[in-house]
Amino acid sequence: MEQLIAALGQIDYIFLIAVALRAATPIVFAALGGIFSERSGIVNIALEGMMLTSAYVSFRIAVAAGSPWIGLLGGIVAAMLVAALHAVVSIRYRTNQVVSGTVINIFAAGITGYLYRAFPTTESADYLPAVSIAGLKDLPLVGPILFDQGFLTYVMVLAVFVTWLVIFKTKWGLRTRAVGELPRAADTAGINVNRMRFYNVLISGALAGLGGAFFTLQTVSSFTPNMTSGQGFIGLAAMIFANWNPISALFASLLFTIPQALAGQFQLYNVPLPYQLLSTLPYVLTIVTLAGFMRRSTPPAAEGIPYPEDART
Repeated sequence: MEQLIAALGQIDYIFLIAVALRAATPIVFAALGGIFSERSGIVNIALEGMMLTSAYVSFRIAVAAGSPWIGLLGGIVAAMLVAALHAVVSIRYRTNQVVSGTVINIFAAGITGYLYRAFPTTESADYLPAVSIAGLKDLPLVGPILFDQGFLTYVMVLAVFVTWLVIFKTKWGLRTRAVGELPRAADTAGINVNRMRFYNVLISGALAGLGGAFFTLQTVSSFTPNMTSGQGFIGLAAMIFANWNPISALFASLLFTIPQALAGQFQLYNVPLPYQLLSTLPYVLTIVTLAGFMRRSTPPAAEGIPYPEDART
């Protein structure tokens, strides 16, 4: 206990939050993708599969093209194609959206694992550049946290505020919320409900693609099977915890990643606390969130309910 208290006094908490923010990057991207999809009425647990697909494709294309930027673009497109599949199955064929997402997750894990073993490589992809903003990173408190991060972490922070503006301050966001809450009323007002839902699922795929590319182009320079490790599901839990609000989702994601960052600090100071215990906390928090906060959160009223094209007739 004394060693634990001593370690807590030595921890650099600014560095801790900076590490947690970096680790939260794919979780926030998944949460933002979930917000676009579910605000429009489509349950999207396929985000994990989209991220895993993007991680593999972005790595392979980055190696083949010799450019992480082309790899990033390829990963986004691949995730959007998977999102389009989920959208078509869920909207056009009115398949149960949870079943569709589950199948996509299983398929993505299987196909990327097979391709990894069938076409092995020892090459590494180039990293996306780290962005350290001179002058700003030396600011007290916020400098090391916000201005000494990787490229995709900056994109993530920007995406949080852009998503908030789009969802709550634009005509697109108003229509998105309308088709997720009262699709019949939106249809009567002349909004094509299923088209809006389809486009929003594609947006969720693009955001998931950014989250997947984070693993292979910013964290490590190679791909391993199932390397997303459930981050897409944790993102959905953060989204629910945040009540489908982008800014709240950022802070909710930090609640999941701070224990991981803390585990690294405890290892550094030889605290006699199992690293594995703290590493499992994000997954325990996911279960607790889904079990406890799902009842208290208010999802869009028409979430998961297909809207037939002939509903007005």
